[in-house]
Amino acid sequence: MLAHLILPASIFAVAQTTMTLRFMRAALLDVLGQDYVRTARAKGVAEFLVITKHALRNALLPVVTLLGASIGAAVGGAIFIESVFNWPGMGLLLVDAVEARDYPLIMGAALVIGAFVLLINLLTDLLYATIDPRITLQ
Repeated sequence: MLAHLILPASIFAVAQTTMTLRFMRAALLDVLGQDYVRTARAKGVAEFLVITKHALRNALLPVVTLLGASIGAAVGGAIFIESVFNWPGMGLLLVDAVEARDYPLIMGAALVIGAFVLLINLLTDLLYATIDPRITLQ
């Protein structure tokens, strides 16, 4: 059973990983040019600590935003991948419901997917406060 999961999972992972890595690289390059990073280097802080303690934490905010926003695209991609590979799941269930014109099932699946996306957005906002202590939850 695991052998049948390799191709769909790798297709799904490659699409999300490449976009996230490019965004992370751009954000990190932007932060590495800031004054406080230059000051940390001038003080003699090791390069590893400059990147991990100073730059990476500030570069994570836009990446977390991207990851939270890409959940909707991931759900859409899962629907497509489940349909192509005939893998049982919510996506294939939704496609079969559309083909059968089962409106209550379509609305229920849309409600579950929408609630999941809202939950992920809430967790993304809570993660902001963990990453950046200047952000407070009120």
